[in-house]
Amino acid sequence: MMNIAKGKKMLSEQGLNMLAILGADMLPTDFNTVVQKADIRLQDYTSLILIGHSGNMMWRRLHEQADKGRDPVDEFSVFYAKLFVEKYLDGCAYVVLYPGELPIPLQQLGELAGWQHRSPLGLGINKVSGPWFGYRAALLVGIKLPAMVDLPGESPCEQCADKPCITTCPANALSASRLPNVSACVDYRLQKRSPCAQQCIARLACPVGSEFRYCDEQINYFYGRSLDSIKAHLAE
Repeated sequence: MMNIAKGKKMLSEQGLNMLAILGADMLPTDFNTVVQKADIRLQDYTSLILIGHSGNMMWRRLHEQADKGRDPVDEFSVFYAKLFVEKYLDGCAYVVLYPGELPIPLQQLGELAGWQHRSPLGLGINKVSGPWFGYRAALLVGIKLPAMVDLPGESPCEQCADKPCITTCPANALSASRLPNVSACVDYRLQKRSPCAQQCIARLACPVGSEFRYCDEQINYFYGRSLDSIKAHLAE
């Protein structure tokens, strides 16, 4: 029997405490284009499920498991996303889009879900948890579900006069009026003994949602992987 409420509770107990459901008619053109190029028949699916997390609970739950796998965060997220569909949505047809190889426009989906506003960081910012949240899974399902989105409200950045994310960025890569200077950010992170190699000084300076700040181990994990990806790309 379908029970979204119980499934949401199960996810939340694993630290996957953000859940949104979008109807197929709500999905942006960029998303539809990506999916169609992957030969996925959109007409077979009627809803999209977006799963995310904020804070540290997911990290704690992940580390309680003995077998963490090669890509522990992704594997953990996919396991519970599949469990949500298979156990609490009557085992309906589904396809996991993210994590994966497809360039899913997560931030666009997050804006539609009411999860985020744009910020100088280039990351989305949530009205409650600030920059300390992440997208963990996106699935198309072949069952019509009621839409479930948050009311986004006003961007926290609009009320932030000091903009410490901009003023503390050691690479001078951020601005309130333009997208981040990715090249400046990358060059600074690649410097020897860069303080931004395993963290983002600007993100840490954001005053919004400070109680949701990731633990140091979690921060180092995500930024360490992103730095490895940068180095691998430059080596190609």
